[in-house]
Amino acid sequence: MSTLESKPAMPRVDVEIHYAHGGFIMRDDTYGEQDADSAAVFADDGTCIVAVNRAARGGWAIDCSDFGHVLTQSAYRRRFTTVTDAADYVAARMGVILCPVDAYEGSATA
Repeated sequence: MSTLESKPAMPRVDVEIHYAHGGFIMRDDTYGEQDADSAAVFADDGTCIVAVNRAARGGWAIDCSDFGHVLTQSAYRRRFTTVTDAADYVAARMGVILCPVDAYEGSATA
C-alpha cells in the first residue's frame, strides 16, 4: 500500500465567519474583513474554531478558541494576514479541513 493510500482523509468541518466592529456583528459582510476589528469562525455545531482581533501592528491575532488545547503559546503571538489564515492554522492543528458556508439555516445571518 502506498503512503497516499494509507492516509485517511481529513474530516471536513462547515464553518461560518462572523465579522464585528465595535462589539457589534456586521450583518452585511461585503467589506467585513476590511472594516471589522474582530471576527470569529464558528463550526456548524456552534463551537468556536477561532476568534481573532485586528492586531495593532497589522494583520489578525488569535484571541481564543474552543480548541485552545491544540495551540501553543506562540500561536497567540503570531499575526495572520486574513481571518481564514488564522482559522486554517487552528484547523491544521485539529486535523480538519474548514469549508466556509454562507450561512447556516436558522442562524442569525441566514
